[in-house]
Parts: sequence; structure tokens; C-alpha cells
Amino acid sequence: MADLKLNGVTPDGVGKIKLGSVDVQKIYMGSTLVWPTSPPAPDPGQVEICDLIWTDTNSSETELIAGGNLPILTNQADWYSAWQAQTPAACYWDFDPNNASYGLIYNYFAGKLVKPPAGFRLPTASDWNTLVTSPCYTDTGGRFNRYGANPGNWDPTKLTNTTELGDSGLNVQGYGDAILNPSTNLLIFQNFGVYGTF
Repeated sequence: MADLKLNGVTPDGVGKIKLGSVDVQKIYMGSTLVWPTSPPAPDPGQVEICDLIWTDTNSSETELIAGGNLPILTNQADWYSAWQAQTPAACYWDFDPNNASYGLIYNYFAGKLVKPPAGFRLPTASDWNTLVTSPCYTDTGGRFNRYGANPGNWDPTKLTNTTELGDSGLNVQGYGDAILNPSTNLLIFQNFGVYGTF
């Protein structure tokens, strides 16, 4: 097939074609990829899964899309106050900054307001759905996970067979999640080493 040309010019990389303000990543003719002729490998710290590029580190972003910064809360009382006021906030696991390597836990109100890293956007419901449905989630192409969409304990030291966990390179570790207990108004940290919530 001839080179793709737009107004007589062959685009020379991602970021050169935009749809609105968003970089076009790939162009297809039917089901045939026509641009780029060989997709660039993701940058270090990123993985490509089903035509989407994801960072492979836990988020510690605090900058808000509308400006300002998300507060990192350090105790139960402040977390509950933020919840009551419907104020976006985050915390480290168990409110302990020594757990910063696990990333931040964001409250419900922060989810769509945190500014993603440069060159990225917040994932949509459609993006998440893509990861767990066919053809992305199939038993071909190295994407199959015999444990299903919920693989259970991801801790490699506790798994006896890791041969079928997929080959995306994302290798997400289950750093747990937190849930606000409505009867005690306390944030409960749970499932460390078992799963994570995205």
C-alpha cells in the first residue's frame, strides 16, 4: 500500500495529526493499520494494551485540571470532613507518607478532577470496558489471563503459577483500596496485596 499522505504530506509521527486537540494514534483502512506503518513502542514507564497507552506506575498526581492542588489528608477526621463536604482529596495507604510508593488513594470526588500526566487523559468507562472485553480480553495474542478479569491475588510471591498472567508489561500490583464505613465514618484500608481499585 502507498504511504498515507494528508494534503500531500506523509505524517512523521504521533502528535503530527490531531482530532480537535487530541493526538491521533493510529489510522485504519477497514481493519488494516495504515498509519503509522509500524507503531512506535511505548516510552519507558508505559505499556500498550489494546491500542491504549497506560502508565505503569501508581498515581501520585495532585494537580487539579481546573488549577490548584488536591490536599493529601493525614487522618480520619479530615477524610470524613472532605467526604461530607464533597471535596476532592487523597491520602496515602493508612494515612502514612511512608507508603507513598504505593501511590495515592483518591476519594470519589477527586476521580475526574485530577490532572493526568502530560500526554495522557483520564480513562473513560469505554477504556476500562475495552480491557475486559473481546477482542482485548481473549485467549489469543498473549492477552488471556486464566484467572479471568478478576485474577485474585497478584502478589507474585504468593502465586504458584504466573505463566498465564498475560504479557502486556503492566504487571499491576494489588496495593489495596479504601472504603468509607458509613456506620463508623472511618476509612477502612483493605485488601493490600490482593487487588487494587482503579
